[in-house]
Amino acid sequence: MTDDGAGPESRDRWRAVLPVSLLVVVACAQVTLVRTAGLTPWKGGGFGMFSTTDGGGRRYVRVFVIGVERSEEIAISPSLQDAAWRAALLPRDAELSRLARRVVERERRHRRPVDLVRIETWRIEYAPDSLAATTRLTREFVYRVDPTPAPGS
Repeated sequence: MTDDGAGPESRDRWRAVLPVSLLVVVACAQVTLVRTAGLTPWKGGGFGMFSTTDGGGRRYVRVFVIGVERSEEIAISPSLQDAAWRAALLPRDAELSRLARRVVERERRHRRPVDLVRIETWRIEYAPDSLAATTRLTREFVYRVDPTPAPGS
């Protein structure tokens, strides 16, 4: 008998190695996104959830709309909650653009002028010595609205 590497021992080895390999890949991807894209350590595998208080409940967004004779911060409506939450957890261009486009659609539905949407992402941090809470701006994003009216407007 020859050992071609396809015996029961080889299959058992892969059964043990595969899950560990997948966990290592997920952990590396999560650490990379936390350090480069601002992902909260509580998401993307959750490997950092026990090492930080930077969870989703300590992040938020502020949305400002600028238009003709108008410049104001708007409240996050229920229809924007999911997009705002995603933008707070991972404040990268794709998520922030998605939120801005949804804001523009909503404002146009209500026939309110909008030329520019500015989104700020914030997080609450705690001082290590006193545990005093402070807020820190983590990202500012500007979305310039295409002046062409949306179809059906």
